[in-house]
Amino acid sequence: MNPAKVRALFNELSPSYDRLNRLFSLGMDVGWRKQLVAAVARQNPTKVLDLACGSGDVAEMLQKALPRAQVVGLDFSRSLLTQAKERCIPKLAEADALQLPFADASFDAVTIAFGLRNFSDRAAGLDEIARVLKQGGVFGLLEFSPPPMPWKLFWSLYLKHLMPLVAQVVARQGASFRYLAQSIAEFPTPSALNHELASAGLKLLFSRSFSARLVMLNICIKS
Repeated sequence: MNPAKVRALFNELSPSYDRLNRLFSLGMDVGWRKQLVAAVARQNPTKVLDLACGSGDVAEMLQKALPRAQVVGLDFSRSLLTQAKERCIPKLAEADALQLPFADASFDAVTIAFGLRNFSDRAAGLDEIARVLKQGGVFGLLEFSPPPMPWKLFWSLYLKHLMPLVAQVVARQGASFRYLAQSIAEFPTPSALNHELASAGLKLLFSRSFSARLVMLNICIKS
């Protein structure tokens, strides 16, 4: 989808986005995000960029886990950033993740929770992440992942039919969630993603799967 259309979609979704995320994940997304924050916090970074920060839930968790660190939240949706501002996150930026408004080697850590699949050019986005990371800096990525059989059959049915139907009934957002479902279904397999990370100079330290391998946490360092 055209980046401008994706931005407009998230601006439109913003009032119900967090509520629908909790609904569709049965509340498990909160725990997944906590695992991301805990893994990054163990590296004790002093300056962290949370990309595609949305309403700021991960940025808020990072700030609590790392009270002495500077946490910056960035998103291209002004409506979602307005919600993030209400969480009292001190530093927020409205920008495109493919053109980050930061100097080289600006951050000790970068995080993304369920945002990489919405990048119009994933390779360019990963290159930008590597650019703003310091040497040895950590990149924490939480994202949906194509599950193995037989979960794949159920997952396909859920994404293509059930999720848009529920979104339409609950919030009149069926069309938007059809796009989000497609972006999940088309995300690369773990091995393909690891190749993309390595090509950007992001060396995988470890990965962890959740919920029958529907969600993957990848922790990398800039090599």
